[in-house]
Amino acid sequence: MAAHREALALSLVSIRYTNFITAFATMAKRHKSLVLLARDHHEGLLLALRLQQGKKALLRLWSHNPRWQASYVAEFYDKHLRRHFEAEEKVLFPLASTIAACHHLVTELILEHRTMEECVNRFRDPAANALEESLCSFGALLEEHIRKEDRVLFPAFEEHASKEMLQKAEAAIGGFYPRRSS
Repeated sequence: MAAHREALALSLVSIRYTNFITAFATMAKRHKSLVLLARDHHEGLLLALRLQQGKKALLRLWSHNPRWQASYVAEFYDKHLRRHFEAEEKVLFPLASTIAACHHLVTELILEHRTMEECVNRFRDPAANALEESLCSFGALLEEHIRKEDRVLFPAFEEHASKEMLQKAEAAIGGFYPRRSS
C-alpha cells in the first residue's frame, strides 16, 4: 500500500512538473509586451506548487513550518506580487478591458487580486488554527489565477490588441521593473 501511495505521489509531482514546463514553454512564445509579467508567473507557480504540496514539498530553500510559509508569502507579495498586480491593473487591464474578448476576465482577475491581498494581510499576523489549509488554498488560488492569465487573458490580448496597444503595454509595463545590467 505504501508503494502505491509513493507511486501516486510521484505521478502527481510529475503531472505538476509537466504543467510547469508547459507554462514555461508558453512564456517563450509571449509577445514581448507580456514577457515581464510571464516571468513573474514562473516564480508565482513555484510558490503555488509548494504551498499546495504542504508537507510533501521539498525542503530545499523551504520550510514545512506554516508560520514560516505565511511570512514567506507576505514577503513574496511585497517583493513580487505587489509590483506585478500594479503593472497589470494600471497598464494591462485598462488596455485589455477595451477588447471585448478580455473585458469580463479583467473584472474577474481584479477581484482575485483583492482576494489574494486579503489573504496576504491575514498571513502577516497568522492565527495558528487552519493556517496550513489557508496556505494551501492561497496556493490553489494563485495557481488558478496565473493559469487564467497565461492561458486565456494573454492569448486573447495578443490576438486582439492593436500594434499600438502592444507597444504601449510593453513600454509602460517595463517601467514597473528595474532594468537588469548586462
